[in-house]
Amino acid sequence: MSNFQLMNGIPDQEQIEAWAEEYYRNLLSMMKPLWSKADINDVLKSLEAIPFDKLVSEQLTEESAAVIKLAVDQVKQTAAREIEYIKAYML
Repeated sequence: MSNFQLMNGIPDQEQIEAWAEEYYRNLLSMMKPLWSKADINDVLKSLEAIPFDKLVSEQLTEESAAVIKLAVDQVKQTAAREIEYIKAYML
């Protein structure tokens, strides 16, 4: 059974986006205590190395491939924004 509503057989994009944003924020909240004492360059390397494909896929094992792809893409987009923010901060 899917955690996301289907509209005419198509996953609800907004629900998936909301899930992905929340998942990413929860993941970061677990990492922040570790990163708070780390060098910003190390934080950036660590963030870039997170295997979002694997982690999201493991969380959504009961979902269709289409839902998993949408969620992975959204989490990666969110991470990319965060990485760009950190890089801009470093300038």
